[in-house]
Amino acid sequence: MLRRTTVWLTMLCVLAGSARAAALLCVNAPGVVALTDNRGVEIVENGRFDSIFVVREDQLFAAGKRGAYRLYDAVGQPMGDVQFSMIHDTGDALLFRVGHLYGAMNATGEVLVLPEWTQLTPDGTGGWLALNSDPLDEQPDEIIHIDGEGTRKPTGVYCAGGLGEVLGGRMIFMDSDGHFGALNAIGGLAVPPTWQFMSPYANGLAKVAGQEGMGVVDGSGRTVIAPSYRWLERSATMIAAWDGTNVDIYGPQGGQRRVRLSGKVREVALAGDDLVVTYEGRTCLYDAYGRLLKQDAGNLDYMPGSRGQLIASNGAWGEKCQWLVNPDGSKASGMFQQLLPLCAERYAFLEMAGEAYDSVVLGRAQMAWNYGNCRYGLMDARGRILIRARYREVRALSSDRLLLIGDDRVQISDRNGVVMKTWITPEGSESSSEANE
Repeated sequence: MLRRTTVWLTMLCVLAGSARAAALLCVNAPGVVALTDNRGVEIVENGRFDSIFVVREDQLFAAGKRGAYRLYDAVGQPMGDVQFSMIHDTGDALLFRVGHLYGAMNATGEVLVLPEWTQLTPDGTGGWLALNSDPLDEQPDEIIHIDGEGTRKPTGVYCAGGLGEVLGGRMIFMDSDGHFGALNAIGGLAVPPTWQFMSPYANGLAKVAGQEGMGVVDGSGRTVIAPSYRWLERSATMIAAWDGTNVDIYGPQGGQRRVRLSGKVREVALAGDDLVVTYEGRTCLYDAYGRLLKQDAGNLDYMPGSRGQLIASNGAWGEKCQWLVNPDGSKASGMFQQLLPLCAERYAFLEMAGEAYDSVVLGRAQMAWNYGNCRYGLMDARGRILIRARYREVRALSSDRLLLIGDDRVQISDRNGVVMKTWITPEGSESSSEANE
């Protein structure tokens, strides 16, 4: 049984509350909406905008009200005059939405593609693939290719369910019969739509599923791993597949099987660059070559942590049942109620009070957790407490800056918890900022 499924959605959201820039820090918190530098000095003062978020690291940000944002440079000067409800940096250009239609602009705010398309995705070569009809109705939509000069050309290929992202020169699409295939960068057919499922390409390969099971194909549709597995997932270091009995580990290019793990396997999952295999009565953690890193009794769950660490869990929500595991499988911390990776070698930990009660339905004692007294603190990768649990939320603003949200204040700190900027806010205030669509 697959315990974790990651669904990647193309061009839907840029999260306003999490900035990635090293020098530009966008703060969206209860009572505070501001842009600062790495020292906490305000570039855009609090209260000027309702929402603010980084668009391009250290270079561009967007700010305004929901549905009416504008583009600004790193010193707060407006770039162009387009108001948009969504913007996303594709690398070569900026995809934006006005109302329900998509267009594209460059980093100076100059419009490259007018917002007249119901969907738009970069082709990876300076052009675009687009739709001009409703992608959500029951009718298949013809894909249009727009080259770097703005010339439009119908591809003759129709898709259902909208456009995906072009990765490795391939875009996954679904035909009107519900079968999946792949197009090349200009919208030509690269892999005929014959599969029940097909993932985006990575390392030149796509995961596919057919009547016989799951497998892997290359950019031309040639079978690399036969579609015979009950479960198949991949990371940057391996492809892991389970046929219901054996677990096979392949290299990330899929051409050669590295090892086969046998036994009474109950569950399989990837956790970062490691493989978690649950057998009857034990859980084993393997590296990308099938070497056993750690074995525990019972059913454990693992989640990716920071810099190769994992977060292990063996209990119910709210219990002190989570701890850190080093890349070599050794235990790195004590037990916590919840651990959340923030940035390099830093974690937020949760403390929350609860009250025991007897559950008539379950026939055993349960805990009723008081979510109102949830508080977060800061710890390092060895489990050492840097800030005690007194904040309502702790976020990563960048690789070395954190946002600490308390009951009556919002603060920027370094990765060791040293505060460099404080805003006093009304206790219990709510943020007006929302996620950019």
